[in-house]
Amino acid sequence: MKKVILGAALCGAAVALAGAANADSSDFLSGSTDALVLGPTGIPTPDAAYISDAEKLYLDPNGYDGTTATTLALTTPETTSLSSVPQGETDLINAVVADYNAGDMDCNTAGVCSDPLTIFTYSQSSAVAALAEQQLAADKIPDDALRFVMLGANPSGVPDNLYPTEVYNINDDFWAQPTSDTTTQQIEYGMLLHDAYLGLTSAEIDAATPVVEGMTTVYDIPTLATTQLIEALLSASSAT
Repeated sequence: MKKVILGAALCGAAVALAGAANADSSDFLSGSTDALVLGPTGIPTPDAAYISDAEKLYLDPNGYDGTTATTLALTTPETTSLSSVPQGETDLINAVVADYNAGDMDCNTAGVCSDPLTIFTYSQSSAVAALAEQQLAADKIPDDALRFVMLGANPSGVPDNLYPTEVYNINDDFWAQPTSDTTTQQIEYGMLLHDAYLGLTSAEIDAATPVVEGMTTVYDIPTLATTQLIEALLSASSAT
């Protein structure tokens, strides 16, 4: 009988902890009223439809308090040139430092900020942001001043000890999760998955499994069946 009671108690505790984790996720961007939205390779300046989908799928569900007027595109190169990532890194750093110096994050001398800036990135711009975090920390931008939301980012390249970060990856995304399965079919499918993030449904995103590493939480979204992938790609294409 004691074993049964203990098992039920542990089960209940696990459910409570899972509920608490979900509640924490919905508050990740609470208080943030401004966001910079960066695009993937080929989209140097996200348009209104792209920004709207980013906000609807990944920002608002996490407690973002911004508006259309305060959720702005940040232009970065996003080309296949070798200079694209370092230039994008410089562009992002300059924008963040300018906002911080202007007092836009409402930070006090203790580094507590009541209006952190949200930075939304996808694919190449996620790599840009991961690299920029190092310099931003060196520039003494408080960790409470920024919130990063990244799509399609290789977790091994994302710092887990600098700024609060949420990474959303679709399982088997070729660029975000390199795999030993290098068959042509798997590579092609994985590359298509990488293009599907802005076409996912809320239910597909909510099905993700969170893995916490320091200040970073990686949400592993289950791989998409072929019909789901086609629907996501069609939906995403209308937003870009």
